[in-house]
Amino acid sequence: MTTIETTQPSTEPDVDFALCDADQHYYEARDCLTRHLDKRYHSVVKWMQIDNRVSLLIHGRQLTVVPNPTYNPVGAPGSLEVYFRAENHAGKELRDIVQMQPIQPEYQNRDARIARLDEQRVQLAWLIPSLGLGIEEMLQEDPESAMAIFTAYNRWLDDDWGYDRDGRIMTGPMISLIDAAAAEAEVDRVLEIGTRMVIMRAGPVGNPYGRPPSPADAKFDRIWAKLAEAGVVVAIHAGDAGYTKYLADWGETTKYTGLKSTPLTEVLSVGIERPIFDMMAAMICHGLFDRHPKLKVATLELGAAWVPELHRRLKVAYGKTPQLFGQDPVESFRQHVWVAPFYEDNITRLRDIHGADRILLGSDWPHPEGLSSPRKWIGDFVELGEADMRKALRDNQLALTGY
Repeated sequence: MTTIETTQPSTEPDVDFALCDADQHYYEARDCLTRHLDKRYHSVVKWMQIDNRVSLLIHGRQLTVVPNPTYNPVGAPGSLEVYFRAENHAGKELRDIVQMQPIQPEYQNRDARIARLDEQRVQLAWLIPSLGLGIEEMLQEDPESAMAIFTAYNRWLDDDWGYDRDGRIMTGPMISLIDAAAAEAEVDRVLEIGTRMVIMRAGPVGNPYGRPPSPADAKFDRIWAKLAEAGVVVAIHAGDAGYTKYLADWGETTKYTGLKSTPLTEVLSVGIERPIFDMMAAMICHGLFDRHPKLKVATLELGAAWVPELHRRLKVAYGKTPQLFGQDPVESFRQHVWVAPFYEDNITRLRDIHGADRILLGSDWPHPEGLSSPRKWIGDFVELGEADMRKALRDNQLALTGY
């Protein structure tokens, strides 16, 4: 793996080492779901013209996790900073804040992205799906098609980006637990061709036949065991978690959209904090890490605001009923889970409660929700001090992925 070092001057806080970025994104090619999809499932995925825009339909329903699945134009990196730093004092709508731009080559082309990483002085970047994180919820009632589409997507991903070709870009095939046997077969397939990371959405396991199982249900143990023994990072990322259904109980719409919100949706954080809080609580309390002590989990684009409260609740529960836990759940959480905070989070508090060696930089580049460049995040980490800042901005990710 090439090491990038530079002392390029800057008026903003900077460091003299290359960064590692745990949350960059690619924008999918139009045939990402269909290039390798078995013909039996072609009717499930359709592109259609709706309201003067080309839209993606899955089982006849419009994909809304991204506003424009053709990605041309697309939101400029960092253009929503004022919104996510809670500084929208003018009260503008998201559509009036985001700046649009033509799609850039590095958003879809691997060689162009490598060149951009060199410019950004990023040594290693994990690249995460964009529209791919919205399809699982739309296939809850059709596990057979869901698993076929995930496998097709993962084959496309290997074609266009590769899982880990040269230590500069690492991508993760998407894994859904909606069908345990099919998920295990897909894990076997991608491990065989060298994946070092898999992607899961933050949210419950889908089950069209009754009560959803916990992700820590013993029926999935063979999957977790294989990932743990292979040293693969399980990257859990924000997506359509299906939590909008709870909004209906409070008089809100249940339609999931990427760039639209309501006050109650923001306060309840049904797309970010609630799903990952619940998912991590279930994994810990149902003993997943007790049974798979080598398992490594990274939470991406989910912030860190939920972490102190989960620490508090785990500590209280353990104090009340230690006999119900296989080990101290707070220590289990710290040992197994790495967290990429948002730039608006209190990163010093995260360090103090969760540990300096469990923090990752996740820039979200080139999504408009992130910043215009990964290095613009450095100022948010300065208060950690030199040693802990280097861990968060570089060393933790290298250690987590075995570099």
